[in-house]
Amino acid sequence: MKRVFMLVLLAVGLISCTQEPLDSIKEESIGKPMTFNISVADTKAAKTDWANTDKIYVFFNGLATKYLILEYDGSAWTNTSGGGTLLSTDFDGLGVKTLTAVHFPVEVDVAYADSKFSFTSGGKPVYNYYLYETGKAYTVDGANVTATLAMGKPAGFTQIHIAGIDASVADYTFGCSLIRPVACASVGTDGTITEDVLQAGARLSGVADADGGIFAGRLTSPDVAANYIFTLASDDNIYTLTRDSKTLTAGKMYNFPSPSVTGGSNWAVTAASDLYVDLGLSVKWAKCNVGASSATDYGNYYAWAEIQPKSNYDWSTNIYNPSGDGSTFTRYTGSDYSALLPEDDAAYSTMGGTFRSPTNAEWVELRDNCNLSKQTNYNGTGINGLLVTSRKVGYTDKSIFLPFAGNYGGETLSNASKTGAYWSSSLKTDEPANALYVSIGNSMDFSYIVRLVGLSVRPVSD
Repeated sequence: MKRVFMLVLLAVGLISCTQEPLDSIKEESIGKPMTFNISVADTKAAKTDWANTDKIYVFFNGLATKYLILEYDGSAWTNTSGGGTLLSTDFDGLGVKTLTAVHFPVEVDVAYADSKFSFTSGGKPVYNYYLYETGKAYTVDGANVTATLAMGKPAGFTQIHIAGIDASVADYTFGCSLIRPVACASVGTDGTITEDVLQAGARLSGVADADGGIFAGRLTSPDVAANYIFTLASDDNIYTLTRDSKTLTAGKMYNFPSPSVTGGSNWAVTAASDLYVDLGLSVKWAKCNVGASSATDYGNYYAWAEIQPKSNYDWSTNIYNPSGDGSTFTRYTGSDYSALLPEDDAAYSTMGGTFRSPTNAEWVELRDNCNLSKQTNYNGTGINGLLVTSRKVGYTDKSIFLPFAGNYGGETLSNASKTGAYWSSSLKTDEPANALYVSIGNSMDFSYIVRLVGLSVRPVSD
C-alpha cells in the first residue's frame, strides 16, 4: 500500500526596492511557492515501518545546490528545502525531469561541492544500509511537483537484525569476512550515486530499531553456500556465531539472537580480558596472533593495510595499489594518513572492541621494558619463538610468546620457525610503498619493508 501526502513548501521570494529610472527597470521572473505531491511506500525495509523523524533527501537531477527534505512525524510527511528555498523558476529549463531520493538510517550532514551532494554522519560516511530511488520521473504543472517514491535497498545488500541491543547498539560493532561495508557517499547533479566501499570484513556500526540493532552491508557471495563466522564485539566481550554451509540472499533481513543468548548454536562469548596480558605498559598485548587459536599458532599473514589473508602477496593483489607495481596508491599515499585506519587494520577488523595493531612506538616500548628470550621447542610444543617477559615492578611474572611464523612473499612462505616478522600500524610516510615492522630472532630489530609482503599481526588493547 502507498499513502499520498500533500506536502506544501511555502517558498517566499524577497524583493528589494530601489529607486531607479523607469526605463532601466526590467521584468524579472519571480519564483512561485511550490507544492510537492509525494507518494511514499508505507514500509522502508523488510521489518520496519517508517519511524518518527525518518528523512528522505530528494535531489532534482540537474538542479544544483538545492534539494528537498521529507521528514516523517509518525503519521504524515512534512518537507523543508535544503541549500536554499526551492522556487518554481528552479525547474525551468531542466529538460527531462528526473529525481534521486535517498534515505539514511541516521541523521546526516549534507554538503554541496564539485557538482555533487555528499553525506556524512559524525564526520564519516554512513556504512550501514541506505534506501534509494534514482532516475525517477516527476512532473511539474505550474507550481506543482508530483512524484511517486518506491525506496529500495542497493543491489547485494543484506541486513542483520540482532535482538535486544536497541538501547546499547552504539557499544557494538559487527563483522563478517563475507560482508562488505558500503556507504552512499554522494549524489551528483546528474543523479549518479557514488558509493564508498570498504574491504570485506571491515567492522560495521549498527543503528537501533524498536527491538534491537541493524547492521548492513553488501554480500561478497550472495546465494552461494559458504561458511560464515559472525562477530559482535564490545569493549568487554567478543561474541562469535558460526554457520556452516549457510546461504545468504541479497535483499533479505536475517534475525540473530540477543548476545545475552549464548551456548549451543547461539553466540559463543569470550571476555576481552581473557585475550590479552597486562605487562604494565601503555597498552595490553594480545596472547595470540590474529587468526591464531593459541599462543604458539602462527595465525594468518596480512599485507599492510589489508584485513584478509590471501594466497599471493604481490603488488598485483594489493588493494590500494592500482598501478600494480607499487608506484601509486589510492590510500596511505604519504600525504593522507600516517597510520592504519580502523577499517584497514586486521587486528581491529577481526577482534573489534579496543583491539588494534600496535604502533611502532608501542613495539619499541615492549622491547625496552621486557626481557627477551629466544625459545626453541617452547614448552615442548615444537614451536620456536621469542618469549617476552615484563621487567615492570608488579608484572615480572607476565609474558607473551611471539612465534617465529616467518613471512610471505608472493606465494612462498619463508623463514618459518627461524624468525618472525610483525607489522606495526605505522606507515613510512616518506616512502609510502613501505611500512614499519619488527623482526624477531634473538632480539627485536626495527626497520621498514614493502607493504605488499605477508607478515604476522599481534594486537594490542587500549
